[in-house]
Amino acid sequence: MSQRREIETRLALYDDLTGILGAMRSFALAELRRIGKREENQQLLVQNLRDALNDVAFALPPPEKPDYDIWLLFGSVRGFCGSFNEDVLRLWQEQTGERTPAILIGERLHDLLPESANDLRVPGANGGLDAAATIEAILPAIAESRQKHPGRAGLVACFRDDRGALSQRLLPLIEAQPSISGFPPHVYASPEETAAGIAEHYLFHQILAILLRSIRVENHMRLMQMENALHHLEEGSGGLIRQRNRLRQEEIVEEIELMISGKSIFL
Repeated sequence: MSQRREIETRLALYDDLTGILGAMRSFALAELRRIGKREENQQLLVQNLRDALNDVAFALPPPEKPDYDIWLLFGSVRGFCGSFNEDVLRLWQEQTGERTPAILIGERLHDLLPESANDLRVPGANGGLDAAATIEAILPAIAESRQKHPGRAGLVACFRDDRGALSQRLLPLIEAQPSISGFPPHVYASPEETAAGIAEHYLFHQILAILLRSIRVENHMRLMQMENALHHLEEGSGGLIRQRNRLRQEEIVEEIELMISGKSIFL
């Protein structure tokens, strides 16, 4: 009887865990649907800005080779997303040996690396709605890192994609392709000022597009983790239910044997 009660207690715990994980799975699925549509629109905006940058390519200064790179490491705020943060950190370590300045984005990523004078830390985004505010925190961190490390700084983003961790150069800008029309656009400001403004907006929205992609992949990995956990809970519950039923059958057999033995005494 005591063993069956222990199994009943474990089954109740499994039911509670199933409810919690089910709610977390629903949250991840809802965020995944929201972020997917926003990411698509953001990619279109980046492409439009890239086309505008090509129109003023003649006014852009020639790219210069940087003296060093600042790496943006995109991590997560919440856990339960598999190797999401570890993959980003591993790629940065493999490609730089931790010798370059880094800006760590996301509290879970902060926990994986001891604090260093060479890095800065920025809170991550819980979802797509917080993404723009996170970019607003990243830009001052880039400026602060440049002040700490003199010289021409490049900028590289390191993030988790569907295929694994990737790195993407953001600065210096990839050399713009001149407009195929051959005619410069009509602008109110000087071409140089216009080109600089477009380049600034392009960098902002390019970082935002990477952050949105990172959030989407994070929630997809979290969803997969939830599905696996729920599957294991379902298998575990099934095994416990079968064990409980077997114990109950044994108890019923014992009760019947006791009843029979009691009748035989009176007979």
